[in-house]
Amino acid sequence: MQSVIFSEIVRVRERPSFLRRAATWRQLFPWALTLALGLPLLMLALHAIAPETPLHFIVLPALAGGLMPVAMMSPGRFEMRTRVNAEHMLDALDDALVSLGYHRTAADPERISYFRPQPWLSGREGAIEVAVKPHTLQVVGPVGSLRLLQQRIGC
Repeated sequence: MQSVIFSEIVRVRERPSFLRRAATWRQLFPWALTLALGLPLLMLALHAIAPETPLHFIVLPALAGGLMPVAMMSPGRFEMRTRVNAEHMLDALDDALVSLGYHRTAADPERISYFRPQPWLSGREGAIEVAVKPHTLQVVGPVGSLRLLQQRIGC
């Protein structure tokens, strides 16, 4: 993939789909339970291990870690540019997405959809959409998956 240029991953200015719509209690319960019980228990365990550590050195990293999945699921976008026809890159992109656990769900000449079923995601959360243009593939999906995808294709 010597003739391919990757753009930087840019965050799309919209909320992740699980934050846009009102979630049901069944979907919200694991997240609320983790925040209400898991994080305080983690903070107490860390404080018990090192009682001389100031509390803000324990609380702030634990809260940041609890919010990390939200940041990794936020939508992002990057482009793969080439001098040749972009359709020649689709096989490499498809192989990289399959190695990440994605499956092609829909394809037409201008748009391809990939989906990775996860038990904690409902609907189409975490899906990756690829827009095919003459010399560019525009990839839109979760930021964490896009970073892994760039690493897999870049190798």
